Amino acid sequence: MVKPVFAVVGHPNKGKSSIVSTLTRQDAVRISEISGTTTEAQQFNLTIDGVSHYSLVDTPGFQRPRQVLDWLRNHAPNASERRQIVQRFVREQQTEPSSRFHDETELLAPILDGAGIIYVVDGSLPYSAEFEAEMTILQWTGQPRMALINPIGNESHIEEWQSALSQYFSVVRVFDPMTADTRKQLTILTAFMELHEPWRQQIEQTIEALQSYSASLVEKGAMVVVEHLQEMFSHVSEVKVPAQFAQSALQDKLKYDYQQQLRIIESAMRRQLQALFAHTLMQTETQTLTVEAPDLFDHDHWYLYGLDRQKIVALAASVGAAAGAVIDVGVGGSSLMAGALAGGLFSGVASVAATWKPERLKIHGVPLAGKTLTAGPIKELTFAYVLLGRSIDFLVMIIQRTHADRRIAQIQSHNMNERLQSLNKVEQVKLTALLQKAHKGLSEKDQLAWRDWIVTLTKNEKANG
Repeated sequence: MVKPVFAVVGHPNKGKSSIVSTLTRQDAVRISEISGTTTEAQQFNLTIDGVSHYSLVDTPGFQRPRQVLDWLRNHAPNASERRQIVQRFVREQQTEPSSRFHDETELLAPILDGAGIIYVVDGSLPYSAEFEAEMTILQWTGQPRMALINPIGNESHIEEWQSALSQYFSVVRVFDPMTADTRKQLTILTAFMELHEPWRQQIEQTIEALQSYSASLVEKGAMVVVEHLQEMFSHVSEVKVPAQFAQSALQDKLKYDYQQQLRIIESAMRRQLQALFAHTLMQTETQTLTVEAPDLFDHDHWYLYGLDRQKIVALAASVGAAAGAVIDVGVGGSSLMAGALAGGLFSGVASVAATWKPERLKIHGVPLAGKTLTAGPIKELTFAYVLLGRSIDFLVMIIQRTHADRRIAQIQSHNMNERLQSLNKVEQVKLTALLQKAHKGLSEKDQLAWRDWIVTLTKNEKANG
């Protein structure tokens, strides 16, 4: 089978590199708002499970298309020799060390070597006759070609572009590389399959592979979430309280240590998801993602993740669990709400980041007057849903994010009540029961069930893929 190769060409700064990045799922493609960043043709492959399915060539933009077309017209006596004249032009310019047509030579060379043409224009700017020289040159190569209208900023002039481009290209599509999901990416491949029959079999296999790969990525991402949530739920921090030492002086340190460890685990989960979805260059700062989202312990945002009190009570009761969040400080037998430890109650059912369970210390069987204060594991249902909701938010963001998007990641918080509607009542209760026992460790069967629920909870929000 012949592996398809596409040359992505057009005027400078029209989003060619962004399209290459999205269609090859690589963030290694250099993207810049500065015109003329790409100066040499560079090939990138779409690779799935180690197999290269097609290649895209990122090319410099046209610089002097009118002069090139004038040269071609002066040397082509008739239409039958147009391709040969383009080849001659490229050969001659390649021998010129300081050719003023360097960029045109770079973009035409892969086309003459057999690459299909993807011509990119900016749909937010008005059509101009100056682009006709570019389109005519590409037409002279005789290669299969399509045009993509990239709506950079807005779609103000798409209709006039469609009218003009249809005179030069058999296929014209609107394609935004910043938002294109897998389905939209596959429409581009399908169109080329219709344009060039020799590529049909390979492209059909690529479409199947991409669909399967996209589904498997979501499942793998969900399992990454499961593994890290289980680690967070089961984590315990502790501090020893020596005899005659003021216990309250160590509670703040214990709380800080515990919370910091949960943040570390959450950050590790996010970095692993980043690597899994090949967003290795997504903006980071000192190894911590600069995602614009509330902190894990920003209680003001917990209402977005934790269910309302009535739902919490109903779910907990359904699995035979007590509602509410109680922590044993172990001093005089008193029990305090989690928020009290942090300095005050946080609403009626708010949970803490820590569950305190002091135990007596013994060394060689000799009782000591001191205690051990412990924070964790997570048993409180509200906080469990907070962690689950935050994790799904990040997973949805990384699923939807295209590789052309180089902005700081934006995470949209989504209410868990709405999410749970995608599960039937039996599944909601089973998920709740699983969250309540996750701190003890889960069987492989439970982990797979949790993974499948997370996949379901992302489906209503993620782009089709």
